[in-house]
Amino acid sequence: MSDYVGDNKWIPKGESSKDAQKLVWSTKSIDDLLVALDKGYRPQVSMPFYEGKQFLRRGNIVFEYTDEEIAELARCANDIVYFAEKYAVVMTDEGIQQVTLRDYQKDLLRDFQHNRFNIVLAARQMGKTVTASIFNAWYLTFNYDKTTLLLANKSESTKEIIDKAKVVIEHLPFYMKPGILKYDVMNVRADNGCRLVGQSTTAKSGIGFTIHNLYLDEFAHVHPTIVDSFYENVYPTLSASKVSRINITSTPNGFNKFYEIYSDAEKQDNEYKATRIDWWQHPDRDDAWYKRELGNLGSEDAFNRQYGNEFTSSSSLLLSPQTMKIMRKNASKFIWHDIEDFDNIHIDTKDCLGFHPDFDIESAANSDKYYLFSVDIAEGNGGDYSVINVFEVEPMDDRDIESFISPQAMYDFFKLNQVATFRSNEHPIEDFAKILYTLALDVFNSENVKMIIEFNTYGSILLQYLRTVFAGRNDFEDEMVLRFKHRHDAKTVKPGLRLKSDNKSVFCQNFKKLVEMNKIGVNDIVTVQEASLFGSLKNGSYGAQMGNDDTIMTCITATEFFQTTDYADYIEELLDIIDPEKVKLMEQTLYKDLDGAGDLQFDIYDLL
Repeated sequence: MSDYVGDNKWIPKGESSKDAQKLVWSTKSIDDLLVALDKGYRPQVSMPFYEGKQFLRRGNIVFEYTDEEIAELARCANDIVYFAEKYAVVMTDEGIQQVTLRDYQKDLLRDFQHNRFNIVLAARQMGKTVTASIFNAWYLTFNYDKTTLLLANKSESTKEIIDKAKVVIEHLPFYMKPGILKYDVMNVRADNGCRLVGQSTTAKSGIGFTIHNLYLDEFAHVHPTIVDSFYENVYPTLSASKVSRINITSTPNGFNKFYEIYSDAEKQDNEYKATRIDWWQHPDRDDAWYKRELGNLGSEDAFNRQYGNEFTSSSSLLLSPQTMKIMRKNASKFIWHDIEDFDNIHIDTKDCLGFHPDFDIESAANSDKYYLFSVDIAEGNGGDYSVINVFEVEPMDDRDIESFISPQAMYDFFKLNQVATFRSNEHPIEDFAKILYTLALDVFNSENVKMIIEFNTYGSILLQYLRTVFAGRNDFEDEMVLRFKHRHDAKTVKPGLRLKSDNKSVFCQNFKKLVEMNKIGVNDIVTVQEASLFGSLKNGSYGAQMGNDDTIMTCITATEFFQTTDYADYIEELLDIIDPEKVKLMEQTLYKDLDGAGDLQFDIYDLL
């Protein structure tokens, strides 16, 4: 009897196995061999299966590809999302199933493929382990002579990611499988020179390896006594190479190394691409799911620890997780524009000044829109930030107007919407005054601009500079700066808003209320980041739990604009130029309670 080895060939008994190993294998020959095996044939020659396992391909066999297979390999190598959606599988309680990617998983895989440095803040149970497994299986399959080191805070977590990557590899078409030379629990080696090595994180993990692809899972939960040493040991090795990459994923766990890297990445102060995956991005998680989980966990703070993606306890934060959810959804990276007015004064604002992506900078100087500048001034020596926060005064959205509870006047139906920010801790006060002057009087229409300036140590100095910069063409007028009482018992008002311990908490609570009513829109990603860490401190005051709070504080002080007659004057002007249908909706909402209750302009004699 002969033994079947593919390509419709039979090798007589006693023929050398080495001769059989020299055969050129193909998809067809493998399929024919599997058919023969199903019929009971047991060839004595060496098969292209690793250790007799039909789901793995033996290393270094000669394989002949069709043109279609070569095209498919090229497409998968170039497009990881195509590879994942067509070939990746996952082991479930119901058995092997094809992976169905969510939108954020597709984006994450593309980031892993194309960016060298990625850091991902992800809520629990969002599929990041599956995403990591697909990427590492793809990287092993479609590269040459590359080593992947996979580290997690626990060896069980490392093993889980490797096991899921193995499931993907095992279920690839035979022609696509990498040839396997070693297949241990924490070490996979392929004949293309690639390795997948797993370890638990220690201070000396990775030392001695040439690492091309470092994957750090649950990095925020690595023990604080070793995380700094580990990162300092491993990072220089990877950053020195032009092809090496680092992917970090984790749930939050306080203010640690993961927070430092992620926070800097959000502000684009390092090379990492920051990605945030929140619980509401999961298609099966809506407000009903939130309420159910909130009830099961027992408190908002417990929910926030599991799913909230916050680095600190929600009970100490000013804004609730639900408010932050909405704020994050609306946030965007503000864009710098090369404005000629700043070139004329020879001041660089490229890394400091940004505008909302939808803001029309070209028409700002001639616009009939109205703006509030909220200003906080610092020394400019690398410490606290000097901030200009620009808000447009505009009507609220229709749905917010209709849902407004107990409006008192038409003024209630307008809001402040953040459209631009300037933020710097390096510009000295004189340069900052020139920037503020240029923005308010040259870039914007100065007749439609008001300012709230925090009257701190440098407030009076800033005002003096505003009056004197650009001598010979200075058009600054003191009326642009709003006036407030600097003491609660003062009888007169003065330029600037004095922030003190007895009014700061009141301002903060007012801001919280107005944000929840959608009467102030915070749109800049840096401001939103500060808002997510702003809350009550141990001394009873409000401030940043970590980092800076200068930008969010200008949002808080901006809310005092609603209490001024200047705001009322703006609204009177806007009511004449906005859409009449919007005005009609405001009037209907303002008087709807009167209509429902009947005519309240009654005659007392009729009642008698």
